Amino acid sequence: MTSAPPPESDTRLGPAASIRCIFGGVLMGLANLVPGISGGTMLLAAGIYALLVGAISDLAAFRVTRRSLVVLVLVVVPALLAIVLFSGVAGRFVLEQRWVAFSLFIGLTLGGVPVLMRSLPPVGFLTVVGCVAGLVAMAFLAFGMGDPGAPEGGGSITGLLVAGFAAGAAMLLPGLSGSYVLLVLGEYVVILTTIDEARAAVSARDWAALVAAGWTVLPVALGVVLGIGTVGVVVRWLLKHARALTMGFLLGLLVGAVFGLWPFRMPVPPQVGTIVRGDLIESVEQAEAVKAKYWPTVGFTPTASQIGGAAALILVGVMISGSIGLLGGRDADDPEEGVRG
Repeated sequence: MTSAPPPESDTRLGPAASIRCIFGGVLMGLANLVPGISGGTMLLAAGIYALLVGAISDLAAFRVTRRSLVVLVLVVVPALLAIVLFSGVAGRFVLEQRWVAFSLFIGLTLGGVPVLMRSLPPVGFLTVVGCVAGLVAMAFLAFGMGDPGAPEGGGSITGLLVAGFAAGAAMLLPGLSGSYVLLVLGEYVVILTTIDEARAAVSARDWAALVAAGWTVLPVALGVVLGIGTVGVVVRWLLKHARALTMGFLLGLLVGAVFGLWPFRMPVPPQVGTIVRGDLIESVEQAEAVKAKYWPTVGFTPTASQIGGAAALILVGVMISGSIGLLGGRDADDPEEGVRG
């Protein structure tokens, strides 16, 4: 008499699935450094979206299995390594070449629209309602979060925790970029450059600098974990019980993301009398000590060449993001796979 096979959740991952998890983790990490490219889309492209969401849902429900733990390790560790190794490059790119970066990000964001369009059920009233709600939510993020010329990063623990939660939630939603959420909330450059500073501090064994960086990194990391854990459970339920409304909302979020990506702004050094991160700048020396990642931004009138360059970069971004979306295979065409686990 033969014994029954073990449950699927307790079986080992095969070599092919393990490689896809590692590859998907690297793609997800890189995606979360680039506003406009969705970490969820990268998971779809690697064919592991359902696998990861299922593992997160199991652990969030305290159903700890060897398979779920292995999936998380194989995805999360490569993702973290990619973020740590390339965060400095991405942060400097946005800080030093803002209009170029933002133009590319607009294209990358719009290129994700077909991914969700293929996933939409027949468009009905609920789909439209969800789309409008998503557009309103992104408009509020872009225009309702205070003065757009305010410093790039508030840096408060509460703000970092909220930003981390929002970014973690966005990481698992196909078509929505977690780093874009950080960008709109004004924490993107701050977080990426601080991660790079933490990496440099470890290399130099500068423990004081590492502790200082930890006050920024740890609240974000906690928020990301909470965001991923929450969405890992909620997304399964929503896609199963309210798919039309949910997919419409995601589409609205994605299209509305361009509201916060106006490229023609530039960082400027703070002046005496301005407030940076809640502190009044009272002297030239104090102003000069403010790191560039905390500088406020102001709009500027673009030249004809900058407008043409921005248009070309938007087109390039659409082509890149759209091409990545085509790699998603079955999961990309049917995100509901992610709710079947």
